[in-house]
Amino acid sequence: SKANASTSALDANAPRPAAFSGQALETAKAQPDDLKKIKGVGPVMEGVLNGHGCYTFAQVAGLSDQDIEWLAANINTFPDRIVRDDWVGQAKALVAEKAA
Repeated sequence: SKANASTSALDANAPRPAAFSGQALETAKAQPDDLKKIKGVGPVMEGVLNGHGCYTFAQVAGLSDQDIEWLAANINTFPDRIVRDDWVGQAKALVAEKAA
């Protein structure tokens, strides 16, 4: 049915994740990580992520399912790509590595 199609559609108008705006964004921008260390993120994708306010492993590590939907819609990829490549898991490991 049409109703189901619209609810499952990616919502680019969903609220921007808090980690990608305000003070969190300024902090991330000041000390960006090399997002290309995440499998599935190349130089072009890193630029696109930066353009949407994503600069650090910590930001990626903190993505909720809703954040992943928002990000996928805005970077013109599929949420399953982000999930399949496990960006969140990889980012959590990179955050831990940085802290070590």
